Amino acid sequence: MRLLPVRSPRHLADVLNGTLSQAKHLIFSCHGDDRGMILDRLAPELEGQQPFNDVLTPGLVAELGCSPRSAVLSTGCTTGTDALARAFLDGGCAAYLAPRRSPGGAAVLAFVSAFYYQVLTLGASLADAVTGARGLGGDTELFRLWT
Repeated sequence: MRLLPVRSPRHLADVLNGTLSQAKHLIFSCHGDDRGMILDRLAPELEGQQPFNDVLTPGLVAELGCSPRSAVLSTGCTTGTDALARAFLDGGCAAYLAPRRSPGGAAVLAFVSAFYYQVLTLGASLADAVTGARGLGGDTELFRLWT
């Protein structure tokens, strides 16, 4: 596993299209709203140099493309939409996993930990790992898997 902090929208585009990472799994530790994944604000002089700003929308994912990978997991509130999932799946991802509404921070940590423990350590399928992680209860049940 490797942590690759994303520093700008251009950097994010290069991660999505596979230029900077061929990782089988991408985890977006982010905030979200009904538009998509919210991006950090940049200084005004840097924003003008980016291909997009503010929000990674389903339309942008479709436009930028996404290199084939096994799964994309988003922790952002309300990023579990059919439109965002479809954009990642159409781009080549085998699965998209995100919360439908706004889970509490502890639930996000518990879900991600339980999910990846089952996938990486126990060799569970993505669907079985989601079922197990959702089984913790509470807001972990807000996560949905699209394949």
